Amino acid sequence: MDFDISDFRRKLDQHRAKGGSAAEFIQQEIRKAEQVKEGISEETDHAADFVSEAINRVDTYVFQLQEIEQQCNPAELGLDQQTNLQDQEMRDRIGERLDRLQERGDANLSLEDPKLREGKPESGISPASF
Repeated sequence: MDFDISDFRRKLDQHRAKGGSAAEFIQQEIRKAEQVKEGISEETDHAADFVSEAINRVDTYVFQLQEIEQQCNPAELGLDQQTNLQDQEMRDRIGERLDRLQERGDANLSLEDPKLREGKPESGISPASF
């Protein structure tokens, strides 16, 4: 898993072109990322700095996926997904923190991430397309 949001968006476009559910596809990717994070977390004794950086990268990727997920039709989302996305205050705080980290050069954000938060998708994904 490479945690590249641009690559994921291309895969999502392909999945949707085949008639697949965007919300389900995104949720599967989030689960995969969380499983990787879980596995990495068990290695803190060996390389704490690497593990910390890797976990931060996974968290950033999951946040980016959730930003895309917000554009999905709410009827497609499971209850847990709907509940998670409704906590806008927490999402705003996370977004602000990521912006500060990016300004310092400490974040693993792709250049398109701020546009995701502003609702300006780049690869043809728009709220209307869900």
